[in-house]
Amino acid sequence: MAKEKKRTLLSLLRLPQGKDSLLHYTALALTMFGSFMIVSTNMGNMTSNNLAILIVFIKQLAFFVVGYVMMLGAARLMDFHLIYRLSKLLFAVLLALMIVPLFGAEQFGSRAWIYINLGITTVSVQPSEFAKPFMIVLIASYFFAAQHKRSMQASAWQMLKFPLFCYAAFVVVILLQKDIGALAIVTLICFGCVQVPTFPSLRSLQKWTRRIVAAGICLVLLGMTSIGLPVVEELSKLPLVGHVASRFANAANPLGDDDSDLYGQSYQPANALYGIANSNIVGQGIGGSSRKFGYLTQADSDYILAIVIEETGIFGLGFIAAGYGILLFRLFKYAFKTSFVPYKVVLSGGALYFFAHFVLNIGGVSALIPLTGVPLLFISSGGTALVSSYLTIGICQNVIANINRKELSSKEE
Repeated sequence: MAKEKKRTLLSLLRLPQGKDSLLHYTALALTMFGSFMIVSTNMGNMTSNNLAILIVFIKQLAFFVVGYVMMLGAARLMDFHLIYRLSKLLFAVLLALMIVPLFGAEQFGSRAWIYINLGITTVSVQPSEFAKPFMIVLIASYFFAAQHKRSMQASAWQMLKFPLFCYAAFVVVILLQKDIGALAIVTLICFGCVQVPTFPSLRSLQKWTRRIVAAGICLVLLGMTSIGLPVVEELSKLPLVGHVASRFANAANPLGDDDSDLYGQSYQPANALYGIANSNIVGQGIGGSSRKFGYLTQADSDYILAIVIEETGIFGLGFIAAGYGILLFRLFKYAFKTSFVPYKVVLSGGALYFFAHFVLNIGGVSALIPLTGVPLLFISSGGTALVSSYLTIGICQNVIANINRKELSSKEE
């Protein structure tokens, strides 16, 4: 009896049979590299706090453990029918958590975090990070229900009215938080997931979401030009988006118009580019970055890529790009193998989630697009983003395990 209980407990601490091991180990490798770079980056804080490195390491380890446990739980317990039944309760809890930061202090131009004071340090939690995997599984669960209830397939509204309501509510709260990055990611995830099914009633919605995304990309690029910048500056006078104009201006001219700009709104993007240029392709070596010593106030989060490139050069950037490439390849590989729509939605949505973070972070740090404050998943400091990343991996592993156990085994027979 004791052996059976021990065996049951050990099975809960492992990913399910049929998992994708390469996906698992790639996420771990990226996390280990990111954690190492976070510790290296925080060497710059040792002058003001002797315990800075230890505190950062313990916080990173704690969030990793929480994320890993949630990954294991999602990989074994995720169920479309259960999520569909509990969707309203899950939405209400998540929305309430997202509203809480609106009553807190503003940090880096946003009110998106819940701060927990632990005495020697403060831990921040960003509930909006969980809206991203939540929308993936929510949309997938409603497509799951539509496959079992033919009446839901009559129109896009019948299939997606509750997910659309959830998306609209999240948009309002995220706008009030002034978190443009989270808004962009949630929007791309929702619009991307809607593209996956081939239900005839969805074609009009799919066409319009593609047009909206294409128009949004064009407007962002136009906003960085001499034609669009004056319009962006006028729009910045509106409530909730006042901080956006400076990010467009920084992307259009990261070094500013004169020397004084380098100590104003161009301070962060200019120092990020200086750090990248200082890498001399091969990097200055681990610990060799000068930009982490007070030049970048968000050196371990939004701008950690600049530190990574300055210290490790093309090798560190190549490692990160290869890791993300493996994640995307494995997720899309199974998405194309399965014929079950909810599985396709989860895997495609998960791939889009990682890809969007990768592109928006690298584009923002290199000033190719306006900075959105989106973290580089598995690499940037930010415990909630790490937990959300592993939760997404766990959800995808659940789907992959089901594909391997059921669909691929039946094909072999």
